Amino acid sequence: MSKRLFPFIISIFFISVSSYAQPIVFGIKGGLNFTKLTGQSFGGNYATSFNAGFYATSKVNEKWGWQTEVVYNDGLENINSDGFQQVYAPNTGANNSTLNNSATIGSIAIPFLITYKLNNFFSLRAGPQVSFNAYTNQNMFINGSVPFKEADFWGVIGTNLDLGGVDFYLRYNNGFINIDKIGRDNWLNRQINFGMEIPIYSIHKKK
Repeated sequence: MSKRLFPFIISIFFISVSSYAQPIVFGIKGGLNFTKLTGQSFGGNYATSFNAGFYATSKVNEKWGWQTEVVYNDGLENINSDGFQQVYAPNTGANNSTLNNSATIGSIAIPFLITYKLNNFFSLRAGPQVSFNAYTNQNMFINGSVPFKEADFWGVIGTNLDLGGVDFYLRYNNGFINIDKIGRDNWLNRQINFGMEIPIYSIHKKK
């Protein structure tokens, strides 16, 4: 599914960029993640990791606009060893002896956000986001199988602070899909992003 959906989304993005009449600003971004997974298997506390990528943004008018991104999210998840063992041991191959205290889910996130400018400094941003697992580091099962689904769908809401061209963002991302591939627990992503956006290039459509 994700192998077919990912190039489709990228194609839609570049078609939109090439056909849009307003100036489009491209930039780089990066910052911190505070992530957790719900369910009995995880600790319930937010863990700190990072995010980095690039973005494209444009205005529709003085108030409204849009922004889309391709971002690598490094999601560190605290494992509740006792809870995990209760749900998955012994008949699903839970790793009783070497279960790590944490798991990392590195994913490529692609949000499409509607922006609304409140004033010269603050704007609101909200919209959907799809993400695809690019890397995992965990030792939950003896056979080494990865228990996370490949794709997730999120809702994103947040705010930006514009300080003369450099933006600072704060967002809350809520995952809607249970990413437990085995299906015994309810693993929903919860994530807070904080970081900086720096514009590097602007294009104008030729008339």
